Order: sequence, then structure tokens, then C-alpha cells
Amino acid sequence: MTFSNREDFRNKGVLKLSSVIDIEKILDAQSYLWQEVKHKFSINIDEPSTWFSNAHNPVGDAGAKRLNGMGSIMRELKASGKLDEIERAIQSSIDQVFGTHTWRPLDLWYSLLSFPSSESAWNVPHKSWHCDEPAVVGDAEPWSLFVFVFLDNVTVDMGPTTVVSGSHRRAERLAKTLGTQNHEALINAFESVNSGLFESPKEVTLLPMDQVLDLLIQEDPWFQELVEEGSPDQRIQRFIEEDNSLYGIKQKVVTLTGTAGDIIVFDPRCLHTFSANVSDRPRQVLRLDFRRQL
Repeated sequence: MTFSNREDFRNKGVLKLSSVIDIEKILDAQSYLWQEVKHKFSINIDEPSTWFSNAHNPVGDAGAKRLNGMGSIMRELKASGKLDEIERAIQSSIDQVFGTHTWRPLDLWYSLLSFPSSESAWNVPHKSWHCDEPAVVGDAEPWSLFVFVFLDNVTVDMGPTTVVSGSHRRAERLAKTLGTQNHEALINAFESVNSGLFESPKEVTLLPMDQVLDLLIQEDPWFQELVEEGSPDQRIQRFIEEDNSLYGIKQKVVTLTGTAGDIIVFDPRCLHTFSANVSDRPRQVLRLDFRRQL
């Protein structure tokens, strides 16, 4: 099963691991999080009338509304020790899949808490598709792993992060023919996760993140359709329900959903974006990043 999970992640860039974290620890972290949100923003999860009482926060367009200023709360949550056992459980699962001591967590946690939007129907998003790491020629692994931690049950209507599975492999393929060198500034910008991986950064051949989508659109009509507007029924059928592949690489849109205590491991080289929360509840997800070990 470990080998199967590792291969599945290599092919898709997304791996869901169920019931990794004890529910009591999840509820403890959730309680602390909302206690701090109430203290800082006067927002109570059980009182929807408080969610948007501040016209300037949460921020975002019609689809994604996130609290601006969660960094200090996440640092305090980390310092409180309430995430320690959660981190250990995640580390254990990562070790089982990828091998002991191959990935280690960074110190910073992120809040992906999002609130209901003004949109009425969930749709496969067409805007803001992007990658968070470049594709490096000769290196099949990302520099980091994003781990999404579910503090509550998250369904599609709650605005999950949306990913094109397999798109990291398409980026790898493009990098082999279109990648260039002399990207020291870009490589140095990721020093927290790639330091020590390269003897000579200026000789590394890679495809920068901001080039991936345009190149995929040029070679594949599927990606051109992805960034165009369309009805929910049509787009869900086309991008989520139907299988699609090119050059032997399967790709489809995957929504990062799960139940409390689940985690999803995600390759940041995959194309991804936000989607609209059209439910009547906040989406409660945290993120912890891991870096490769030498």
C-alpha cells in the first residue's frame, strides 16, 4: 500500500490519507482557532451575523472570502503546542508513504479558512490557475510538499482548493524542451525548501511557474477550455467526470475535499486555484509545508 500511495502521488500530484489525526486533537485545535478568531475579529462560527460585520474583512472576490491577518493566530496556535501531536501524526504518515526522514515540516502553518461567498452554484473555476514551484529538469520531486489538514468535513460546495492532477508531469515534460538556465533569483526565492539541492544554481534548467499555464494552453485545447467560462453542468462534466490524457499523462480536475482528521498531500508544481464557497458554513482547513531532506 505504501508503494501504491507513492506511485499514485507521483502520477497525480495529489494523495489523500484518511483518518490520520485523532478527532479529539482536531477538535482541540479547532476550538483554539475559533477562540482566537473571535478575540481578534469578533467572529463567532455559530453566529453567521458576525461573519461579515466588518466590511473590510474577510476579503476576496465573489468566490473566495478569506480572513486577512491570520498569520499571527497561526503562529500563536503553533506556539501553544496544540499542533504538536497533529504534526507528529502527519510526519508518521509522510514517513510511511515516502520513507523515513525524507521530508520534514517547516515551522509555519497557514490558515485556509474561507467563508461563504455570494455565488449560488459551485462551478469548476476558470480563473487564477497557477503553480507554486517551477519544474526542474532532471528532478522528478518537488522542493516541498503542501499538506492540507481538515479540521471539519469539507464538501465540494464549501469551496475547496481545486487541482489539475497530473499537471506537474505535463510541466516536467515541457521543461525538458523549453526549460532555461540562469534562474538564480527564482531558485534563491525558495531557499527555505531547496537549499543544498544544487551545486551550481545558475546551471539548473527549469521552467518557471508563470510560464506553465500559457504553454499548456498552446499545446492542449483542454487547458484552453479550462480558463474559459461555462455552465456548471458543462464544466463539471468536462473537467471532473471525464477522463482526459495527452502524451500518456492523465489529467483531470480534483477538488481537495475530506473529513475531519484527513490530510491531503499536494505537489505544488500542479496547477491549482481557489473555488467558490457556496455553502452556508466556513471551510476549515489548515496547511503545513514540508521540505525535502538531503
